[in-house]
Amino acid sequence: MKNLGVKFAVIAFIITVVWTMTEHFAGYNTTNHALGQYTRMITGFIFYFFIVWAIVQRKKFQDNKINLAEGFRTGLIVCCTYAVLSTLWFALYAEVINPQFKPSLIAFEKSKLDAIHASPEAITEKLNEVELTSGGSFTSYIFLFGFTALMGVVIAFLAAMVMRNKKSTE
Repeated sequence: MKNLGVKFAVIAFIITVVWTMTEHFAGYNTTNHALGQYTRMITGFIFYFFIVWAIVQRKKFQDNKINLAEGFRTGLIVCCTYAVLSTLWFALYAEVINPQFKPSLIAFEKSKLDAIHASPEAITEKLNEVELTSGGSFTSYIFLFGFTALMGVVIAFLAAMVMRNKKSTE
């Protein structure tokens, strides 16, 4: 692949698909949401790692020289590509592969709230949040895309800031 950002986004995406299916077969997205609520975060960290790694590799390929714009552009390509691919993947996963994901997650969250004797208002608020963010609607996938892209842009900017070569004043 010629574009480094796309290459790293695709690699992160493939790992995300493999990890999601591993979670699925282990029951973390079906019957064991107690553990799944933590394992689902791993794909985010994989994404962030690949943003940084892409910028590091861009700098390496440019004789260890990179400015803020070049680093940020590389990270932005990773962000945009991965956000589109992962949103489509999670829509496919929640709608086709595991349509019981959202109902089982809602039941899990409700059982946690019932166990602590949460107020009806708190239960309604939390279940509405889960409903909005766990798939099943166009809005939930827009939120997923937006959150993924926004967090990626922040990570890309910070990584580009850290790795840029500062101009010498000599």
